[in-house]
Amino acid sequence: MVLLAVGLGVVQALPAVGRSAQSGTVPITVNPKIGGPKTTVAVSFKAPDQTGRSGNVERRYVVSATGPSKHGRECVDDASAGVPPTKAHHVVHVKLSPGEGHRWCLGKFHGTVDELERPYCTRGEACPLFVVILKRLGKFAFTIKRDATPPTFAGLQRAVQCFPGPMRPDQEQPVGLSWDAAKDSVTPQSQIVYDIYMASTAGGEDFSKPDWTTVGKTSFETPSLPPNRYFVVRARDRAGNQDHNTDERRAENPCL
Repeated sequence: MVLLAVGLGVVQALPAVGRSAQSGTVPITVNPKIGGPKTTVAVSFKAPDQTGRSGNVERRYVVSATGPSKHGRECVDDASAGVPPTKAHHVVHVKLSPGEGHRWCLGKFHGTVDELERPYCTRGEACPLFVVILKRLGKFAFTIKRDATPPTFAGLQRAVQCFPGPMRPDQEQPVGLSWDAAKDSVTPQSQIVYDIYMASTAGGEDFSKPDWTTVGKTSFETPSLPPNRYFVVRARDRAGNQDHNTDERRAENPCL
């Protein structure tokens, strides 16, 4: 189960009433623990109990995180997500994001995973407004830093275009590009963007706009192209920092 939650339009939790919350020791994993202003943070845990409707009440897990105060800044300082009904011992994955076009506030965020209970009411029925915190499964934290350093990337390693047998003048084939994964101090490898540039002459790439992009991959296959095309691949992190390597490869034909 994967749920995407954003920091805007968060449902406000009502005060807990009726009974005190129990503290839990459920392991909670966070990835990444250090991110940038646009990083999506994944929170995972194993549900100890089954949740959903039971008679006149409904139980849900809620994942929430709060960071440094905005202090007038245009940034997101909290996020919360209610998890849909879950089976006991099911592994839950929740993604916290600042939302499209928004950024986290810089600093450390502290989060909790709680099991809540609230009344279940049918439409049109008078419904009491209260939420009971049954159990606090655990706490987690992540830190948001300003990211100004591009990924470390060795560039494109190989470009292969197979033309078996004699070539026709108008013949085209896809080009298979491959490289080693880039590394970044903030952006996970699965979220690093690779910008692919092509030129018909050596050194002729236009780096103002990539011809193709791919995310978190170490290979890419282009559409069918004429022979003798040149390629450069650059890595870009979630903050928009791009490396500036100029390692160029011409498509080679190993199928002769």
